[in-house]
Amino acid sequence: MSALIIPIVLTFAGLLLAIATYQSIRRGGARFYTLEREAILRRAMLTLLGSTLLFIAAVGYMASQELQSQAAEEEADTLIEGAVTVTPTPELSVFPPTPSPSPTVDAAIPTATATPIICRAIVEGTSGNGLTLRDAPGGADLGILPEATFVTLIQEEPPQEANGITWRKIRDNISGDEGWVAEQFLSLGPGCE
Repeated sequence: MSALIIPIVLTFAGLLLAIATYQSIRRGGARFYTLEREAILRRAMLTLLGSTLLFIAAVGYMASQELQSQAAEEEADTLIEGAVTVTPTPELSVFPPTPSPSPTVDAAIPTATATPIICRAIVEGTSGNGLTLRDAPGGADLGILPEATFVTLIQEEPPQEANGITWRKIRDNISGDEGWVAEQFLSLGPGCE
């Protein structure tokens, strides 16, 4: 609290000087002749300058107090960081020390299994004629899959070559029918080969 007394006194004195200047200008403005008015205005200018200096002194005093308190805090922090700390040496309560048990794997915890990748494809490039579903690569017709039919590739059966065409085994997602189709008319989804 005592640190605030000086800035408050300086500010109050500056305010009083500013009020006195205003009163002096008002009194001498209309009653006196030109030379007397100039003298009054000079005095007013000097008192306003004094008022401004008192305000600046109050702010400067408060700033110096703040800098001193920050410097004191930094010095205290430095003293704490530079202190030597003594760590006690641990003592063994049991001699010789017993080994700690090793962790065992709990059989009840399920193990991670790889999730199978489901490859999907769309029938495309048949010019609206559809894609023939066959019972074997190049085999007998089972039906026609319309253009833009959504199918699932059966991964257990790898692609096969027959009659110069690569064949893929698929399942129609709507009817559930399975069969072989020409791979060139399938637009495979991402990650499918």
